[in-house]
Amino acid sequence: MFRNITVLLEDKIIGTNFLNIATNIAKTSKGNLSGVYVLPLSRTMLNMPGIVDVESFRCKAEEVREKFESSIKISGLKGNWNYSECRDVATEVARQGLYADLIMLSLAEGNYKAIDNILLIASCPTLLVPPSSTSSGNFKRIFIAWKNTRESARALHDSLPLLHEAEEVKIITFSDNKQEKQLLNSYLTTHGIKARIDQKSIDSAVTEYGLPMEIDKVIGDKIIVLSKQEESDLIVMGCFGHSRLGDAVLSGVTLEISRNAEIPILMSH
Repeated sequence: MFRNITVLLEDKIIGTNFLNIATNIAKTSKGNLSGVYVLPLSRTMLNMPGIVDVESFRCKAEEVREKFESSIKISGLKGNWNYSECRDVATEVARQGLYADLIMLSLAEGNYKAIDNILLIASCPTLLVPPSSTSSGNFKRIFIAWKNTRESARALHDSLPLLHEAEEVKIITFSDNKQEKQLLNSYLTTHGIKARIDQKSIDSAVTEYGLPMEIDKVIGDKIIVLSKQEESDLIVMGCFGHSRLGDAVLSGVTLEISRNAEIPILMSH
């Protein structure tokens, strides 16, 4: 279970459903919420403190803290507030995530760089929440995007606490390998989980959408469309990417889904 949940708190979460989802997941898991607010100190702030009003940013942090602590109190949860000022948001969140079972991030536009980096360096699964999400945080119809890789296997394993609580589990894989389907089914059965596994070929997906289109974009878009058709409330998938000169470079499928999905996404790298 996700007993310790680290939540990245930002000004943009005010007015969204983000905290409701976080508190509901924590209640279901009987867990604790650790709120992390990071004020990224730029070189301008450090070298020319008179140019940027740092105090105004600290006041915004206080507003978020009050909202966070109010949500915890209303929900009857245990939690703590962690405020830090540093150069790199992703590094700080990943550091605090070392002591967590799950990291939660809001997919608010403008913070994609930090999110992408967190996805690659986090030591635990990451739950991405679109700002427009109306999810309750009680995931009953889970959609798993499977690929025969370490990243997908880790995501599947990390999602087991949620799969046990789900009413329906659907798996999509773009592979014709029959043994892969049998192994997936066998693994889930040993955990007492029943799932519908649908194998599709990449060629059929490309033909359906027509050319020219990048294969990654086709697959990513197809996963989103199929999850909508299934009326899923959560997507589970591996996060694919690498770091280049300190910045995250995510695969096309990972980017397509993280930028365009309308429901929460559980990712593991």
